[in-house]
Amino acid sequence: MSENQDFSAYKAEDPNGQLDPMAVMPARDQTDSGDTRSLKEIEESLDGQSYFLGEVPQQYQVDPQAFLPLNSDRLIGEINMTEKLMLDVSSLIQEEIAQIQRLQKKITFWEDRIEKNKAAIQKNLLQIKHTNEEIIYDKKNQDYWWGRADAVNIDYQAAEAARRVGDWGWLIKKWGLKNADGTEIDPTNSCVEELCNGEARNLEGEYRTKGNKYQQAKKDKEMSNRRLIGDNARLLDSNDTLQTYISATYMNEIEPYQDGVLLLKELVIKLKALGAEGQKATYGELRSWAENFLNEFLKTNPRVHFALVTEFRKFASIPLPAENC
Repeated sequence: MSENQDFSAYKAEDPNGQLDPMAVMPARDQTDSGDTRSLKEIEESLDGQSYFLGEVPQQYQVDPQAFLPLNSDRLIGEINMTEKLMLDVSSLIQEEIAQIQRLQKKITFWEDRIEKNKAAIQKNLLQIKHTNEEIIYDKKNQDYWWGRADAVNIDYQAAEAARRVGDWGWLIKKWGLKNADGTEIDPTNSCVEELCNGEARNLEGEYRTKGNKYQQAKKDKEMSNRRLIGDNARLLDSNDTLQTYISATYMNEIEPYQDGVLLLKELVIKLKALGAEGQKATYGELRSWAENFLNEFLKTNPRVHFALVTEFRKFASIPLPAENC
């Protein structure tokens, strides 16, 4: 070694006391020796070197901040990396499953709401059916009493047109017309027309009032049915909305997690297979499988979360951009 070559480290220290990486390089002599090659010559010579298993120094194959094992490095040595990786992947799978379960609880809540709404709808339908039956009877009662009112009026007009004692007697007997004191009207009374007219009108009014009560009851029931029909429409709209939430949650949230779990489980299966190979298993074998599998997997499962794909690549030692390392 030339006396002019200086390997002392004190010259390589920066103000913070850190060694300069170039401290391992000899200091240049003022006079270049014939057997000393320039850095440019060294760099050029690297291109002509050959490496086992297609390896090159990492700065030539990955991002300089992504410090990855070489392809020839063993997965199983002092540390069984297949077991460690399987534990890490399994832990991440449990986290993904926990997210699915959290979303499933929300879906279960919505599904319970839908079932309750369906039960309320069915209850309303039964009530509507029962009310419709009552409406039919209200309509019949309404028509019956209004019919009697019309009949009293028609019979009175007939007796009035005849103006005979026998016709007045017929009217009085048929409808039970009475005086104010409760006694039967005398058909021979000179005021029989006035008496029968007043009593017939009172009776007609009574019958029509009863018919009106059934008419109002019918209207109230019809209004109740309209309210129940409106309630059912709102419940159906609510169910449609909840079903949309459920479908969207499955498609946009749960299924990407499920795809991610499937991706990680395939990695676990591969790690188990590599673990069975013992010390023959290499990072290159894992990396080669993972890149090909991930490529095909993402074609059919593009919704898997980006962060999980990044984790998969880390587990499989696939080179990543510096910001994802």
